[in-house]
Amino acid sequence: MIDYHVHPGYSLDATGSILEYCERAKEIGLKEICFTPHLELDPVRDEKIEIRGKIVPARSDWLDIYFEDLDVAIKKFPELKIKKGIEIGYAPEIEQEIVDITSKYTFDFVLGAIHSINHIAISNGEEAAKYYKGKSPAEVCREYFALLEAMIKSGLFDCVAHFDVYKKYGVKYYGRNLILEAEPFIELMLRLVRNNGILIEINTSGLRKEINEMFPSPHILKRLHELGCNSITIGSDAHTVADLGKGIKEASILAKDLGFNIVRFEKRVLRK
Repeated sequence: MIDYHVHPGYSLDATGSILEYCERAKEIGLKEICFTPHLELDPVRDEKIEIRGKIVPARSDWLDIYFEDLDVAIKKFPELKIKKGIEIGYAPEIEQEIVDITSKYTFDFVLGAIHSINHIAISNGEEAAKYYKGKSPAEVCREYFALLEAMIKSGLFDCVAHFDVYKKYGVKYYGRNLILEAEPFIELMLRLVRNNGILIEINTSGLRKEINEMFPSPHILKRLHELGCNSITIGSDAHTVADLGKGIKEASILAKDLGFNIVRFEKRVLRK
């Protein structure tokens, strides 16, 4: 089994060192793990990172230390395949920064994510309320999918993280109306995914949330495969060591039942 979406404690919303995650990976039988700390560069939000006990700006040299920590783990755990990944929160105005960062560092895997709309984090329970209140489901979908479309077309990423993350907290405010409102957009997005050579992950974190459903929903995955996309990645989106690998077995079964190949990456090249 593999887990391709793992957040060590550099992110302020995550805990656990790379070495602790690697120990846990061995315990639960993972063969490969890809670390994907958050890199959030929204020009309005003052995003921070915790690195070796210090809180530093996201725009700093913390990635140098991250890569040093990864190299230590790779030497200590030769039996475990450890991949160097990143999850970048997308915004159109930071595209050149993304190019600069992904050119400077030798990542194995780069996830692209929509975390914020209008500089408000919809993936955060407290902040989501600020965004969703006062908006109609139609407005939410127009704004979310406009960003997702731009991210897919940018060509900057290997994979889309939590494709339908708007449902994580949005369903709390709109119920199934939000899911229904999103349907016309989803077909277009899936075709863009296919045409732009980017993958979608199966993200199991929704199984640990009130929504109790993977991202994306199984019917979206089914349609993705019908459109001719045969490869997929799988990740727990763990922010604690205890959550590493959770739901991976179920996601692997679902992927195989739908006909997907579960793939890996090395230096941003897809490997089966």
